[in-house]
Amino acid sequence: MDESASGLLSAAAARYAAATGARALFLLEGGGGLFAAGWQLPRYRVANVWAPHHALGYRLSGKATVTRKCCGIELRRVPVIGSVTFSAGDRPTEWASDSPVEVIHIYIASNALARFSEQHLEASAAPRIRDFFGASDPWLASYFRLLAVECELNDELKERDPRRPAASLFLDQTEHLLLRHLVRGYSDAGAAARFPSGRVRVSPLRRNITRRIEDYIEANLGREISLHVLAQVARMSVDHFVRAFRGATGTTPHRFVLDQRLGHAAAMLKTDDASIAEVARACGFRSAAHFSVRFHARFGTTPSQYRRSA
Repeated sequence: MDESASGLLSAAAARYAAATGARALFLLEGGGGLFAAGWQLPRYRVANVWAPHHALGYRLSGKATVTRKCCGIELRRVPVIGSVTFSAGDRPTEWASDSPVEVIHIYIASNALARFSEQHLEASAAPRIRDFFGASDPWLASYFRLLAVECELNDELKERDPRRPAASLFLDQTEHLLLRHLVRGYSDAGAAARFPSGRVRVSPLRRNITRRIEDYIEANLGREISLHVLAQVARMSVDHFVRAFRGATGTTPHRFVLDQRLGHAAAMLKTDDASIAEVARACGFRSAAHFSVRFHARFGTTPSQYRRSA
C-alpha cells in the first residue's frame, strides 16, 4: 500500500475505534486500496467516521440489533452471523447497535474503484456501489471466512500489538476479485458492466526480471514483503505482475515468498545453531508458533524434529 493510502485508511480505522470504543482483534493492510480490521464492539452509536473511504462489513458473532440512518431513512435490523453490509464513504450515515458484537471491516480507499475502472472496465467513469445492509451474499461470506482463517493461521498477529497493522498479501492478491464482485453485484453498472472481452494474454516475466524479483526476496526474507513492492521492483502494475509472475514460475507471488522463507528456514535448521525463534524471525515469521504451523504444513514435521533428523 502506498504510504498515503495506508495512512488514510489506518487513520479511518483509528477514528472508528475511538468513536465506538471498539477493541481491535487485528489490523491488516494491503499494498493497494484495502485495509481490514477485526473489531469487538460494545453498544455504540457512530457516524461513518471512515469517510471518504467505503466500508464493507461482515458479522462474526452477536445478536445485536443495528440501526442505520441515511438520507432521512432509518432501518433497523438484526443482521445474522455471516451477513454483509456496505456503506459508501460519500453518503453521511449514522449507525447504532444495542449490544456487543464482533465484526470484520474492510475499508476500501476512495480512489480504489476509480483505479479499478481505469484498469479493468470499458467505462469512462467509476461505477457507484449502492449501499446494502445485513445482506446475504455467499461469495462475500466465503471471502470473509477466508480472511478470518488467514488471521487465525497467522499466529504473528496474536503476539503483535493489535493496534499495529500487519501486511497482508491476501488483501493484495484478492483486491481485484473483491472489487469486481462488488461492481457486478452492487454497482449502478451491475451485471452489464463491460469488462474487456477475453482474457488479456500476458507474457511471462523475462528471466532478468524474475532474477531481480528473486534477489529482492532473498535479500528481504526477514522483512514484510508486499505484493505492491514486488510489482514496483518489476516495474509493472500489480495485476500485470501477478499474471506475468505466474506465467514464469507456475505459482503466485504469495506462495513463492512463503516457499522461499520455508526453504531458507530448512537450510538454517540443518546448518545453524540459532534457536527456532531466531530462525523464524530471520525468515520473516515473527513468531515461532506461526513458523511451526507453516513448516509442518510444508514438510510434515516440526522444525525441532526436522533439525534432529538432519
